[in-house]
Amino acid sequence: MNTNTYPVVVYGASGYTGRLVIEYLREYGIRFVAVGRNRARVEEALQLIPGIENAEYQVEEVEHSVEALTELLRDKKVICNTVGPFSRFGETVVEAALAAGCHYLDTTGEQSWMIEMQDKYHEKYQAAGLVCSPATAYMYTVSDIAARICLETSGVDSLDVRFSTAGLPTIASTQSVVDMCRVPSYYLENNELVPYQEAFQLAPISIPGSGDILNSAQWAGGSHVAFFRSDSRVRNCNMRFAPKNQVMLDSLKELELAYKVQLQWLPEEMQYQVLDQMAGQVQGDWPPRENRQVNRFVDWCYGRGNNVSAKCVIHGTCSYQITGLLQAYSAMRLLDEAPSVTGFKSINEVLGHRDVLAALQGYGYVSAVEETTV
Repeated sequence: MNTNTYPVVVYGASGYTGRLVIEYLREYGIRFVAVGRNRARVEEALQLIPGIENAEYQVEEVEHSVEALTELLRDKKVICNTVGPFSRFGETVVEAALAAGCHYLDTTGEQSWMIEMQDKYHEKYQAAGLVCSPATAYMYTVSDIAARICLETSGVDSLDVRFSTAGLPTIASTQSVVDMCRVPSYYLENNELVPYQEAFQLAPISIPGSGDILNSAQWAGGSHVAFFRSDSRVRNCNMRFAPKNQVMLDSLKELELAYKVQLQWLPEEMQYQVLDQMAGQVQGDWPPRENRQVNRFVDWCYGRGNNVSAKCVIHGTCSYQITGLLQAYSAMRLLDEAPSVTGFKSINEVLGHRDVLAALQGYGYVSAVEETTV
């Protein structure tokens, strides 16, 4: 175990996702520092976490600046960053973690920002022997596992990634989703990034295990494209998300139209204010704690090659609790061992997708079904 007394930092500890990360750090017996921009708010939030009385932790307040965060992270090993939208707040933390010599994990789902960070920081993190693993969360780690299982079949070079969930997003997640109106999203075709023509480009897909046909969108394009564009095995990759709450998808299409017609001409800071107000209309409060009998999901991937195909379907429940577990499990592994790869990488590549799947199965959150046709 790392000798630092409190080697893990949870940034955004007062938020919905930050609290879930702390739950699982407590279960793994990992000492941590709970950090936010308001100490009193963090302390208040911690008292709502089940079992917090058995955790070993400190609480810190920090200014959101590279200098302040670098000083905070100076003797730490891993930061679990949950402060979004990441396109607004994330790079400050990425830069600080690198300066402090600290592994970086986050919960983003914002593809355009990930690609920007990959281009700017991959080689720097790699040279420092550090891991930068964004999207270490249900979205998109679980579907990334399905994709990597398909790639175990020799000859597969094309990935169609899909997922569908029943649940509500957090406030910050909704802000990130609404921000998608402002930035391009991509799919990978013949090793080239190709932009979608619309922020929410709708298409119907069939949901495994139910027979339902739901509208889906590319949902910012997914982390898969960012991670697999540098994987020599993969030529083509795309992702689609079909929420059970189809009304939310309709609302986002209306927001996209409003942005194009009315908002894109405004100064950026004013755009943020208006878009955040719109996000509040879609999701104005924290969602309730997930119910294992209600908040189910299915993630799947179709893999194709010239004369081979593969399919992996992962059924599961409680996506936000999975996010907390993924962050804590990844931190534990990074504390105890040298990463197999460094730089900007999927946590599944860093730790091994089969190991990450086993961690989720060990908590009873997922089961996987695999098929291969040659």
